[in-house]
Amino acid sequence: MKTTVTLIITALVIAVLLAIGGGLLALLAFGVGWLINLVMRLEPFQATVIALAGMFIFGTLIKHIWDSVMATARHLDEFDEYDDDYDDYEEEEDEEEELPFHPGVPRWRQPLKPVDFSGAKPDDRCPCGSGRKYKNCHGVKKAK
Repeated sequence: MKTTVTLIITALVIAVLLAIGGGLLALLAFGVGWLINLVMRLEPFQATVIALAGMFIFGTLIKHIWDSVMATARHLDEFDEYDDDYDDYEEEEDEEEELPFHPGVPRWRQPLKPVDFSGAKPDDRCPCGSGRKYKNCHGVKKAK
């Protein structure tokens, strides 16, 4: 019995708060519509509808800004959690092997990851992933 009464009272309080909020929103829209009516000489209904549309757009913008700020804050929090592990990562990075440098191949065409070119034939696609034939990409010196 006690939980039912609490549930009903909570529902009534929520309904009253929504009604008061809706009434204040309607009054604000009417006031802004009245100001628009004075400036633009529109009908009061049209001015109120324009004010409501503007308030809706403003609210949507504020929501998107809030979401982006909170997403950035969550991202920074996650970064702080992994900040202690960053030192360990730097030590592991030193052990990583360096990519081979292919002489005669322009710097922008050097592979970004270790690639095995040993089984590539001149007319096959280049293993680096460029989509070109091997003889026109990394196999330029070897094909000639």
